[in-house]
Amino acid sequence: MLLEHWILLAMWLVGIIGFLLLIPRKDHRVGIIAFMVFQAIIWLCDMPSFKYDLLSAPVRLLPKATNLALTINYIFYPVLFSIYYIHRRVKGSLWSKFLYFFVWVSAVTLFDMVIERYTDLLEYGFLTWYGMWGYISFLFYVSQVCCNRFFKDKSSPQAERWATE
Repeated sequence: MLLEHWILLAMWLVGIIGFLLLIPRKDHRVGIIAFMVFQAIIWLCDMPSFKYDLLSAPVRLLPKATNLALTINYIFYPVLFSIYYIHRRVKGSLWSKFLYFFVWVSAVTLFDMVIERYTDLLEYGFLTWYGMWGYISFLFYVSQVCCNRFFKDKSSPQAERWATE
Protein backbone atom coordinates (compact mmCIF):
# COMPACT_ATOMS: atom_id res chain seq x y z
CA MET A 1 0.00 0.00 0.00
CA LEU A 2 2.95 2.29 0.50
CA LEU A 3 3.79 1.99 -3.22
CA GLU A 4 0.36 3.37 -4.17
CA HIS A 5 0.81 6.43 -1.99
CA TRP A 6 4.20 7.14 -3.58
CA ILE A 7 2.59 6.83 -7.03
CA LEU A 8 -0.15 9.27 -6.00
CA LEU A 9 2.48 11.72 -4.76
CA ALA A 10 4.40 11.31 -8.04
CA MET A 11 1.20 12.03 -10.01
CA TRP A 12 0.71 15.27 -8.07
CA LEU A 13 4.30 16.33 -8.65
CA VAL A 14 4.41 15.31 -12.32
CA GLY A 15 1.03 16.98 -12.88
CA ILE A 16 2.01 20.32 -11.35
CA ILE A 17 5.51 20.38 -12.82
CA GLY A 18 4.24 19.16 -16.21
CA PHE A 19 1.64 21.90 -16.32
CA LEU A 20 4.19 24.59 -15.50
CA LEU A 21 6.93 23.31 -17.83
CA LEU A 22 5.00 21.91 -20.80
CA ILE A 23 2.45 24.68 -21.19
CA PRO A 24 3.95 28.00 -22.28
CA ARG A 25 3.37 30.88 -19.89
CA LYS A 26 1.29 32.77 -22.43
CA ASP A 27 -1.08 29.77 -22.66
CA HIS A 28 -1.58 29.19 -18.93
CA ARG A 29 -5.06 30.74 -19.05
CA VAL A 30 -6.13 28.40 -21.83
CA GLY A 31 -4.53 25.47 -20.01
CA ILE A 32 -6.39 26.24 -16.78
CA ILE A 33 -9.72 26.47 -18.60
CA ALA A 34 -9.01 23.18 -20.42
CA PHE A 35 -8.07 21.64 -17.06
CA MET A 36 -11.35 22.72 -15.45
CA VAL A 37 -13.49 21.71 -18.45
CA PHE A 38 -11.98 18.22 -18.37
CA GLN A 39 -12.55 18.01 -14.61
CA ALA A 40 -16.21 18.92 -15.02
CA ILE A 41 -16.81 16.39 -17.77
CA ILE A 42 -14.93 13.55 -16.06
CA TRP A 43 -16.86 14.25 -12.86
CA LEU A 44 -20.17 13.83 -14.69
CA CYS A 45 -18.99 10.60 -16.31
CA ASP A 46 -17.18 9.09 -13.32
CA MET A 47 -20.02 9.34 -10.86
CA PRO A 48 -22.13 6.67 -12.61
CA SER A 49 -19.12 4.55 -13.61
CA PHE A 50 -17.97 4.25 -9.98
CA LYS A 51 -21.54 3.91 -8.69
CA TYR A 52 -22.31 0.97 -11.00
CA ASP A 53 -18.91 -0.72 -10.49
CA LEU A 54 -17.51 -0.14 -13.96
CA LEU A 55 -14.46 1.24 -12.15
CA SER A 56 -13.30 1.22 -8.56
CA ALA A 57 -10.42 2.75 -6.64
CA PRO A 58 -9.40 0.63 -3.64
CA VAL A 59 -6.53 2.96 -2.63
CA ARG A 60 -7.33 6.66 -2.90
CA LEU A 61 -7.09 9.99 -1.17
CA LEU A 62 -9.99 10.83 1.13
CA PRO A 63 -11.40 7.26 1.26
CA LYS A 64 -14.25 8.17 3.61
CA ALA A 65 -15.36 11.17 1.56
CA THR A 66 -15.73 9.65 -1.90
CA ASN A 67 -15.23 6.46 -3.86
CA LEU A 68 -13.65 8.33 -6.80
CA ALA A 69 -9.96 8.29 -7.70
CA LEU A 70 -9.33 11.99 -7.05
CA THR A 71 -5.65 12.21 -7.96
CA ILE A 72 -5.88 10.28 -11.20
CA ASN A 73 -9.14 11.71 -12.49
CA TYR A 74 -9.07 15.25 -11.15
CA ILE A 75 -5.39 16.18 -11.23
CA PHE A 76 -3.37 13.93 -13.50
CA TYR A 77 -5.71 13.32 -16.47
CA PRO A 78 -6.88 16.97 -16.62
CA VAL A 79 -3.23 18.09 -16.74
CA LEU A 80 -2.59 15.63 -19.58
CA PHE A 81 -5.65 16.98 -21.41
CA SER A 82 -4.44 20.57 -20.89
CA ILE A 83 -1.08 19.72 -22.41
CA TYR A 84 -2.83 17.89 -25.27
CA TYR A 85 -5.18 20.82 -25.90
CA ILE A 86 -2.45 23.46 -25.90
CA HIS A 87 -0.20 21.52 -28.27
CA ARG A 88 -2.90 20.05 -30.55
CA ARG A 89 -2.71 20.51 -34.25
CA VAL A 90 -4.96 23.41 -35.19
CA LYS A 91 -3.90 23.46 -38.80
CA GLY A 92 -3.09 20.40 -40.78
CA SER A 93 -4.83 17.53 -42.42
CA LEU A 94 -7.64 15.63 -40.81
CA TRP A 95 -5.40 12.57 -40.77
CA SER A 96 -2.67 14.32 -38.74
CA LYS A 97 -5.26 15.62 -36.25
CA PHE A 98 -6.74 12.14 -35.86
CA LEU A 99 -3.30 10.57 -35.45
CA TYR A 100 -2.38 13.12 -32.75
CA PHE A 101 -5.65 12.41 -30.92
CA PHE A 102 -5.20 8.63 -31.29
CA VAL A 103 -1.64 8.69 -29.93
CA TRP A 104 -2.60 10.78 -26.90
CA VAL A 105 -5.66 8.71 -26.03
CA SER A 106 -3.72 5.46 -26.52
CA ALA A 107 -0.88 6.67 -24.27
CA VAL A 108 -3.31 7.69 -21.52
CA THR A 109 -5.12 4.35 -21.85
CA LEU A 110 -1.82 2.45 -21.69
CA PHE A 111 -0.87 4.34 -18.53
CA ASP A 112 -4.31 3.57 -17.10
CA MET A 113 -3.92 -0.13 -17.90
CA VAL A 114 -0.51 -0.26 -16.19
CA ILE A 115 -1.93 1.46 -13.11
CA GLU A 116 -4.85 -0.97 -13.07
CA ARG A 117 -2.72 -4.08 -13.53
CA TYR A 118 0.19 -3.42 -11.18
CA THR A 119 -1.31 -1.30 -8.39
CA ASP A 120 -4.47 -1.01 -6.34
CA LEU A 121 -5.17 2.53 -7.49
CA LEU A 122 -7.73 1.43 -10.10
CA GLU A 123 -9.69 -1.71 -10.78
CA TYR A 124 -11.78 -2.29 -13.88
CA GLY A 125 -15.14 -3.81 -13.00
CA PHE A 126 -17.11 -4.54 -16.14
CA LEU A 127 -14.83 -2.34 -18.21
CA THR A 128 -12.11 -3.74 -20.47
CA TRP A 129 -9.05 -2.00 -21.91
CA TYR A 130 -10.86 -1.16 -25.17
CA GLY A 131 -13.84 0.09 -23.17
CA MET A 132 -11.45 2.34 -21.28
CA TRP A 133 -9.93 3.52 -24.57
CA GLY A 134 -13.41 4.47 -25.77
CA TYR A 135 -14.19 6.16 -22.45
CA ILE A 136 -11.01 8.24 -22.51
CA SER A 137 -11.59 9.06 -26.20
CA PHE A 138 -15.06 10.27 -25.33
CA LEU A 139 -13.74 12.41 -22.47
CA PHE A 140 -11.00 13.95 -24.62
CA TYR A 141 -13.34 14.60 -27.57
CA VAL A 142 -16.15 16.16 -25.54
CA SER A 143 -13.67 18.27 -23.57
CA GLN A 144 -12.04 19.45 -26.78
CA VAL A 145 -15.42 20.37 -28.29
CA CYS A 146 -16.34 22.33 -25.15
CA CYS A 147 -12.98 24.12 -25.08
CA ASN A 148 -13.24 24.93 -28.78
CA ARG A 149 -16.69 26.33 -28.15
CA PHE A 150 -15.47 28.34 -25.16
CA PHE A 151 -12.54 29.83 -27.07
CA LYS A 152 -14.51 29.97 -30.35
CA ASP A 153 -11.71 28.19 -32.18
CA LYS A 154 -12.32 29.06 -35.83
CA SER A 155 -10.37 26.05 -37.09
CA SER A 156 -12.76 23.45 -35.65
CA PRO A 157 -15.78 22.15 -37.55
CA GLN A 158 -17.94 22.69 -34.46
CA ALA A 159 -17.07 26.39 -34.34
CA GLU A 160 -18.05 26.82 -37.98
CA ARG A 161 -21.39 25.14 -37.33
CA TRP A 162 -22.05 27.16 -34.14
CA ALA A 163 -21.07 30.41 -35.88
CA THR A 164 -23.87 29.94 -38.41
CA GLU A 165 -26.54 29.35 -35.75
